[in-house]
Amino acid sequence: MQLADGVSDALINAGFSTIKSILECTTSDLSNKIGVDQYVAQIIFEEAKRITSEMTKVPPVLDGRAPAVSVKKEEIL
Repeated sequence: MQLADGVSDALINAGFSTIKSILECTTSDLSNKIGVDQYVAQIIFEEAKRITSEMTKVPPVLDGRAPAVSVKKEEIL
């Protein structure tokens, strides 16, 4: 996650060792446990959701117009 070092340290010290652990609580809980205001907790929560979304994206399907890998015939022999 792209967070300031102090925020990352606060998360770890409060027991949030994974992105999943952040997403399993409310922003109010997050705010209280790490000692930040609700706005900062919301930013942290949204960043955790964004990272999760990026990690679960499916790559685009190849449309068949271009080969996925270009290999010369001589390289196969």
